[in-house]
Amino acid sequence: MERYAGRVALVTGANSGIGAATARALLRRGLEVVGLDKRIDRVQQISKKLKDAPGMLYPLQCDVSCEENVLRAFKWIKENLGGVDVLTNSAGICRENLSTNGQTAEWRHTLDVNVLGLSVCTREAVQSMLDRGVDDGFVIHICR
Repeated sequence: MERYAGRVALVTGANSGIGAATARALLRRGLEVVGLDKRIDRVQQISKKLKDAPGMLYPLQCDVSCEENVLRAFKWIKENLGGVDVLTNSAGICRENLSTNGQTAEWRHTLDVNVLGLSVCTREAVQSMLDRGVDDGFVIHICR
């Protein structure tokens, strides 16, 4: 991981759980971490707890189920940090929506976050890497 120090990592679902733990670990290793989440206040708390970490945290409010939000986040990253080198897709929801009694709107929202949001973030991150000739970047998907 030392070779990624100073490079840009994007973590979706950075407000808690695996996303927050991933953001903290990357910050400790000196990466510039963009933490995306709807609950920006909880992402901001990560940097307050890791004042001595060599990396820098950039909390951005983003609902990954909304493509416009994702595209705006990637535009900000390109303009301010150059692009994404590492993507960890950790945003996700899990509900007890069985196919026999679930609501269509709940299924749609789950798919929008867990599948479409993940896909749009992946597309944009890979394109960012390709545009800049990054051949050692990577994408990690956390399944729920």
